[in-house]
Amino acid sequence: MDGTTGLKDTKNTLSVNVFTAPGKAMVGERPRPFGEPLGFDPATSTLIFGEYDAVLVDAMTTVAEAEALADWIALHNRNLETIYITHAHFDHFYGLSVLLDRFPGARAIATPKAVEGIQMYLSPPVQQLARRMFPGQVPTKLLGPEPYKGDTFTLEGHELRIIEQGRTDCPDSTSLYVPSIGLIVAGDVVYNQCRMYVGDTTPDSRKNWIAALDRLAALNPAIVVAGHKKPGAPDSPSTIQDTKRYLQDFDRLQKTATSDHELFDQMTALYPDWVANQSWLMFGFPGA
Repeated sequence: MDGTTGLKDTKNTLSVNVFTAPGKAMVGERPRPFGEPLGFDPATSTLIFGEYDAVLVDAMTTVAEAEALADWIALHNRNLETIYITHAHFDHFYGLSVLLDRFPGARAIATPKAVEGIQMYLSPPVQQLARRMFPGQVPTKLLGPEPYKGDTFTLEGHELRIIEQGRTDCPDSTSLYVPSIGLIVAGDVVYNQCRMYVGDTTPDSRKNWIAALDRLAALNPAIVVAGHKKPGAPDSPSTIQDTKRYLQDFDRLQKTATSDHELFDQMTALYPDWVANQSWLMFGFPGA
């Protein structure tokens, strides 16, 4: 796990720290006979904290990840008020029950649309799929967040603004913007040197994704935390343009590639240092 410290912790100023879990192996076959063995990409959770209280964004997948995250949160010696879930994908909220057991005073929230999407990932078929792919690693008890109808909430008087982004790598994605420190916790709207999940996108949805990125760029942030990132990579605003360029390159090459394998190899050649070289990220999730 790596922690990337954001701003200096001073009274009346918020700070940010990022927890990155490394990629993890899954049981099962790749959807295409190329790329790395089946696995999940590295994921982030972000702690925003003031002098006394804190907000966590996203909650990991496995028991081990969530327990390590809870230990890391405890080191900050803050009261965890809120856990905000950016979107419905289970790798961002399956660890929620572990965190709520550890921090029972926290409330877990997401937008009503995201909560609606989360119900599918709490359904028995998807739970069974996750438990088959991560045997013995998924929490026994799975919980979803409560629907939150507002578009802002606060932390020690600072506004945290929910940005509804529509469909990016998931329907009804959101990002969280903290104007007072120029922070965007982007969820899966932004990736940071990590292969992107375009396997559930279309040309039209990728246009919406690019528009979502442009909205984030227009905020001129100082710090941008991606939902998935290469461990140790800086949380730089440049990741917004990097993500946009990946989508544009994928669109361009998909039109001319003569096979899935050729498209995969061309994208790999363009982004040789990006991690999680998974064929399912490009062509869809196995078993879904």
